[in-house]
Amino acid sequence: MRLLYLLLRYHHYLEYIMTISTLASSSSGNCTIVSHSNTHVLIDAGLSLRRIREALRVFDLTPDDIAGVFVTHEHSDHISGIKMLVKYHKTPVFASCGAGQGICDAIPEAGPYVNSFKTGTEFEFGDITVRSFNTPHDTTESVGYRLLAGGKALAYVTDLGCVTSEVMDAAHGADIAVIEANHDRDMLKSGPYPYFLKERIMSKYGHLSNCDCGQFAARLALSGTRYIQLSHLSRENNTPGLAHKTVDRALANCGLAVGKDIELDVAPPFTPGRVYNV
Repeated sequence: MRLLYLLLRYHHYLEYIMTISTLASSSSGNCTIVSHSNTHVLIDAGLSLRRIREALRVFDLTPDDIAGVFVTHEHSDHISGIKMLVKYHKTPVFASCGAGQGICDAIPEAGPYVNSFKTGTEFEFGDITVRSFNTPHDTTESVGYRLLAGGKALAYVTDLGCVTSEVMDAAHGADIAVIEANHDRDMLKSGPYPYFLKERIMSKYGHLSNCDCGQFAARLALSGTRYIQLSHLSRENNTPGLAHKTVDRALANCGLAVGKDIELDVAPPFTPGRVYNV
């Protein structure tokens, strides 16, 4: 497995490459590393510091190498590692104004390290250009990210109940997209969750179903996206095989063949996933 990640160790020799890998992706915890040249950032930090350290070790990195954490929103599966990151590594945290306040309320110790931005603004962070955009989720100010480096673009879009025109515009044409395929509707409806929770998940401010993700993926592929990784799968209401099959079918319905026209992958829930070099 370690051989799969060796290129990241030497990526500073290949400055045109942006490297992306989920460290974990599920309803239990989310964290993704994005690197370009000498800049390494995390998108979300919903893992314990121990797990973050272990995952980064695979890439020959430590938390001290992380220039900042870009948070999508303040739910615990996206921020649970921040308390220890700022305590032991003084890691800067970046979030929308609403999410930033939510982080400070949940983790008062993080306050001095939280940098809030207005959603929709674009700014340079080291070797990476960062742009945020609104995502419809049941928090104060949830965002997705479009990261640009070396002429390549990543669209990172999880935790959203529906794909709005703003989301589509922000993700359009990205070279790689990490997008949510949270649940299978039939599994969710017949599963053990209480009714109010099922309603929340299926609402336009909840989470994206496999079918909706498939439609989103197809539109992205037609806009030029070459790599799509499905993320934030529910352990109770989805399976990797079902998510992949549903999205594959949606792509095929648009005349797109997985493995030929586009590459499709599912992020593992608890371990580092595939390394993308774009």
